Amino acid sequence: MNYWWIALIVAAVAAIEAVIAWLIRNDRKTVMLVMITLASVLLTYKTIEFAYYRIARKGLYPVEFSHISYFVFAATACMGAKKMRAFAGICSVFAGFGYLIGAVFSPNSIVTEASAIVNIPISILQHEVLWFVGLLLLFNVDRYSIKEIWVSIVGVAVMVIFSVLVYNRIIYKDFVNRDKMIIIKIVTGKIAEYLTGPGNLSMVWQVITAVAMAIASAGLLVSFYFINEAAFKKREKNGRVIKHADYEVGILPLIKSLIEKRKKKELASESASAEREEITGE
Repeated sequence: MNYWWIALIVAAVAAIEAVIAWLIRNDRKTVMLVMITLASVLLTYKTIEFAYYRIARKGLYPVEFSHISYFVFAATACMGAKKMRAFAGICSVFAGFGYLIGAVFSPNSIVTEASAIVNIPISILQHEVLWFVGLLLLFNVDRYSIKEIWVSIVGVAVMVIFSVLVYNRIIYKDFVNRDKMIIIKIVTGKIAEYLTGPGNLSMVWQVITAVAMAIASAGLLVSFYFINEAAFKKREKNGRVIKHADYEVGILPLIKSLIEKRKKKELASESASAEREEITGE
């Protein structure tokens, strides 16, 4: 059966999310609250899900690129970790866009690779969330410096190394979906089998695909920073006023705020004590 309608649904939702991201682009507070809400829900759900898999001994772990992206984004947003936002944005937008491309060119795989019918809408929803927050992190949150690209490079390297360790059963030896790992398919060039069909990809084309994917990944990694820079430059050129431009949310900003309030309170108390001493002395 041809599930072409799945491609239409995924593409339509992605387009709607892009419009929403554009509409709220100048209200940082709204963007940040939307992100931390989605991050909290996603982190809670995925933690419970994989905890259940662990307890039930199903041999399923968060090792796929999208699985890792869920936790990278959710943890970054909930913590309010500025240094990690670019990497979280790259993971989210790549995972979401990759799913969109996969749905458009191979919608049947979304159905055939699902372990249960109920997982199909859940999978679509989760990847659409990644696409949406990826757009927010790319265009609406911070201006990222290309000088800090090393954070994303290290992050990508850790993800690849982690996937290789899982694939070779050095960790998570009972992982049941070893041959379906997307990162491994990208690294080995087998990702093209989604177009040619399993077993229909020659070694030559596998190598060519692997090299092409490596170049494309590097290009996309760098382009993320340039697109972000261009977007913020255009905003400045057009004189757009960002509402609540300094608004931050998350555990780290909260801790920072509490420390600053405590320091102000201590300074006010010291100032009051000094004034009383001065009056008493007179």
